[in-house]
Amino acid sequence: MQDGTVGPARPRAASGAAAVAAAAAVATLPLCAVATAATGGGTRAGTLLYLVPVLAAVALTAAAVRRVPAARRRPWQWLLLAQGMYLLGEVLFAALDLAGNEAWPTAADAVYLLAYVPVTVGLLSLNRQRGGSGHRGSLLDASIVTLSAATLFGVFVVLPIATDTTQTALVRVLSTAYPVADVVWVFLLARMVTGPGARTRAFWLLAGGTAATLAADVGHNVLQLVDGGDDTPLWMNLLWQSFYVLYALAATSESASRLTEQKPVEDRGLTVPRLVLLAVAAVLPSLVLVVLTLTGRTTPTAWLAVGSVLLIALVVARIWDLLQQVRSQAVQLAALARTDPLTGAANRRTWDHELSRACATAARTGEELHVALLDLDRFKAFNDTRGHQAGDELLKSATAAWGEALAGEGFLARWGGEEFAVLLLSRERDGTLRRVDALRSVVPHGQTCSIGVARWDGTEEPAAVLRRADEALYAAKTDGRDRLVTAPELRGARTGSRGDGRGTTTG
Repeated sequence: MQDGTVGPARPRAASGAAAVAAAAAVATLPLCAVATAATGGGTRAGTLLYLVPVLAAVALTAAAVRRVPAARRRPWQWLLLAQGMYLLGEVLFAALDLAGNEAWPTAADAVYLLAYVPVTVGLLSLNRQRGGSGHRGSLLDASIVTLSAATLFGVFVVLPIATDTTQTALVRVLSTAYPVADVVWVFLLARMVTGPGARTRAFWLLAGGTAATLAADVGHNVLQLVDGGDDTPLWMNLLWQSFYVLYALAATSESASRLTEQKPVEDRGLTVPRLVLLAVAAVLPSLVLVVLTLTGRTTPTAWLAVGSVLLIALVVARIWDLLQQVRSQAVQLAALARTDPLTGAANRRTWDHELSRACATAARTGEELHVALLDLDRFKAFNDTRGHQAGDELLKSATAAWGEALAGEGFLARWGGEEFAVLLLSRERDGTLRRVDALRSVVPHGQTCSIGVARWDGTEEPAAVLRRADEALYAAKTDGRDRLVTAPELRGARTGSRGDGRGTTTG
């Protein structure tokens, strides 16, 4: 018979095994690096030692991806497929190297290049699940950085290779495909870093792995341009191996399953680091053009000019996007400043403005303006008995019910606490009072309300008519609640009524 403590043991054991496997994969990096340095990087032993961390990392990734929940597993499966294809390329390359085959290109190059497809799909799928597909600002930021890198790659890598007539067409095509693929890496990395979503441990491991392979690729291209040699330094191999290991650690991390959870987008605009990055990316092609011209070197003016113009267009688009965000936020702030956050009704500030405007409208059109104050009866007792959440629900439900009853023919605002205010403009006094009194019958949850109504006399200050409505409300509460009381008419009112100094009660 098993007790209740046995159940969680298996997940803990699996987690412990994953941690041990991850530690072992990480340990292979320095161990193999030391062994490679001792035996020589160009030896058969060095070639085989290079594969050890790669094999360990891919095996670890394959085991870890199975632990990711099925609903969030697809991007990780694409990344696993990419690692598997890269591993196949590494094995083919190692086999050809051990066989003494120095021909280029080889089948390994085709596998390497094809592997960019699943890794691109996997990282973009992660970004989409994290909510990045609808985030225009981060897409523009990533595009600016990528276009700047593409311009420089094109000038210093792609054009020299593409115009080298000493090489065959196949060699030139494959040689230019690698820097183009590196531009894809730049975009993927920029898209990850500038996109929304939580910066979990798995996120930074993926970003680090992507940066590592990008740095290795760029370093390889630079060395090829400088000395044209085929030797790969140890640090470059470590960066490529780090790509596999860091991706494996990301898949093993407990935050891997949470990486695709969408988080509320917290767009804080352009932070200082991002602004500096975008500024450098935007001006770099133009700066390179200036430097090449001043130093008298042959300048691929057309390529740099096209890149600079496109960058300006992207910067303008980014500025436009920021202006749209500012406008949208201004509208939201204006709405928040005008409304009560709990009920969604107009707030006290908006009420004061609308009351003054309604008085001006009534004076101009000759319509009668009635001001009503509504108070939910025994709200404190309701709140204390049923709880504050129920009290909030009553306020929201009453607001919705009164708004529906007014049917757009009056203005409703929250005056404060459980008190609300209504403005009604009409030419029929009795109909107006009946409409206001009908609000008592729609109070939800079996509760009642008291109402005080005052008619604007055509000359008094807005605060004065509100004060008379408040006095009528007090009379309604004093007389027993659940009733409507109209304030006494002022003598010399605009309608010519003398007024009798007494109000009327409906209840």
